[in-house]
Amino acid sequence: MDHQRPHYLKLKGKTYYYSRRVPKELQQYSKTPRFETCLHTVCRSRAAEQASLLTQELDDQWSILRRRSRNELIGRLFGTAVSKVDPSASAKDSTAPLLSDAVETYVKLKGAGRPQTFETGARRSTGYLIHICGDKRIDTFVRSDANAFRDYLKGRGLSKDSISRNFTNVRAIVNFVLREEGLQPTSVFSGVYLGEGGKAQKRYVPTVSELRKLVIECRAADDDQRWLLALILDTGMRLSEAAGLLWDDIVLSGDVPHVHVRPNAIRRLKTASSERVLPLTGNSLWAVQRALEHRNAKSVFYRYVSDGHLNANSASAALNKWLQNTVNGALVIHSLRHAMRDRLRSIECPSDLIDHIGGWSRQTIGDRYGLGYSLHAKHKWLKLCTEGVD
Repeated sequence: MDHQRPHYLKLKGKTYYYSRRVPKELQQYSKTPRFETCLHTVCRSRAAEQASLLTQELDDQWSILRRRSRNELIGRLFGTAVSKVDPSASAKDSTAPLLSDAVETYVKLKGAGRPQTFETGARRSTGYLIHICGDKRIDTFVRSDANAFRDYLKGRGLSKDSISRNFTNVRAIVNFVLREEGLQPTSVFSGVYLGEGGKAQKRYVPTVSELRKLVIECRAADDDQRWLLALILDTGMRLSEAAGLLWDDIVLSGDVPHVHVRPNAIRRLKTASSERVLPLTGNSLWAVQRALEHRNAKSVFYRYVSDGHLNANSASAALNKWLQNTVNGALVIHSLRHAMRDRLRSIECPSDLIDHIGGWSRQTIGDRYGLGYSLHAKHKWLKLCTEGVD
């Protein structure tokens, strides 16, 4: 059958259909030997996406029916009637922990050294699921629970990306704890259809004149919050990377003053590629020198460090408010990283060096070869980039 595809797709005219044979041992539960439904699309990629979700849902349902068949066989062997499956039977037999206990295990084992947002996100996501489905044992959730979870999050007005993050949290918690308990991970929370994605909203990128205005305002205010902004402006660091610097991470001696972006006692890094060494030049050098003159703590920007941990959310809220009131109402901290990439592009900086400066993942295997760019080479490009704003 030439029209049949691995995704169980077939064409009728220009419209795609999903067509899949019902396993022989399960046909007693089906009115027809083949499951077939119209996908109402002429786009192959969209049809393939829907087919993947249908495949997952059918696999889950067929797994339940196979358990029912085994129960019926056992009932006949031992002379007990088990013609229907007790929905609570698997819960009674399960030895897996409850979801509320699973999240405690997850936070305890995986939360060390992570920001407070890690634990908050895990508890929020599982709290939503418990609210909808109850505090069930983690190996007894079924696809209908996942779909109810999705519908509840949609009803709360969450965006597709936010819903996806909640599913990611729940999936990570459930499967991590199942593995810890020596049980099989579940696919119940995988491949759930979250709806068509809307057009991604582009992050606002400030103009050169707005960046120059930002420099003027930062130097006029000349306080620790503005030093932090100036440091980010001319290094392209993430907010948490810059706000979480310790004095041991900064080197002002030698030919090229620089900063080590690396994990430390008050914050982690986002990815392995985030660890790097960045030259200080222009506004970033000014910012660190001004902070050094007022040094009175182990961390450079101690305002946002509490109980030995960085509170990046507090920094983000305060600085975003100031940026929007002072420079542009659409401007946020992360816009400065977007601007840095454009600034480096405009001076024709090599793309792999741009990735290194920003701490973005390397694009090719070749990027991982060798020792990479020297500190002097990075200083040359960042200095050139800075001259366009000062």
